[in-house]
Amino acid sequence: MQFTTTISLPKNLSAEIEKQVAEGKYSSRSEFIRSAVRTYLLFEKGKLSWEILAAPFRSYAKEKGLMERDILEAVERGRSGTKNSKSRK
Repeated sequence: MQFTTTISLPKNLSAEIEKQVAEGKYSSRSEFIRSAVRTYLLFEKGKLSWEILAAPFRSYAKEKGLMERDILEAVERGRSGTKNSKSRK
């Protein structure tokens, strides 16, 4: 059973949704909204897993040619507050 509703969004959010659809990440605005609502509900229930959170970053990393080592180094730099690629120990 489907339920149809109408929502109003600020222009910047609407533009971002349109961009995601145009890039083929979602088949329609409705699919984007459904995905966002599902994710939010999982978050609210405390069932949002690392896998769900990491999914968008995996595709970004693949697109940019990043390896796991690159990601781990960036995380370590963020934790330590350094800007270069070498971690402080």
